[in-house]
Amino acid sequence: MSNLTSAGKQREGKSLYIRQKSGKDYTDNIKIIAIDIKTPENLASVYRLADAAGCKHVVLVGDNSTTETKKFSRISRGAEKFLSIEKITHKVFLKDNKKYQPLIALEITTNSENLFETVLPEQCSFVIGNERQGIDEEILKLCERAIHLPMFGNMGSMNVSHALAILLFEWRRQMGLKKGPSI
Repeated sequence: MSNLTSAGKQREGKSLYIRQKSGKDYTDNIKIIAIDIKTPENLASVYRLADAAGCKHVVLVGDNSTTETKKFSRISRGAEKFLSIEKITHKVFLKDNKKYQPLIALEITTNSENLFETVLPEQCSFVIGNERQGIDEEILKLCERAIHLPMFGNMGSMNVSHALAILLFEWRRQMGLKKGPSI
């Protein structure tokens, strides 16, 4: 027989969302640079993850038409209202990328480091790529380094938004911000 009191009761309603109204736990230390994310599910998840991890800035590079679909709106649940979202072209990003440095690619490369065996910088921009092609070579060359998630099964990669979730919360853990606000 399980003891439900040891885990506590699930939070509901007002007590669950009080902290969300303040925005006090957002950080300017990290940005998410999303390159050509095509599916509404993934881009909406990027927005929700940015908000959940307290990342205020998301930069969309390239094709971002998926934000205009019903599916996107349903999945994002309005997270974009709390974020600073910048939409730019590849050409603009290639020209003005200095303001986002250092860039760290979330990509499996010949030189990528295991996320759990590396120290992440306090300030940076995490670059994620297209669901099929990943981060294109021209943008990958601008990145200071690449990190990857170790894969233990048969698949060689995982969904881009899932990988981003792991990265963002590992960054939070490394920065000593793992306690989080009390509700």
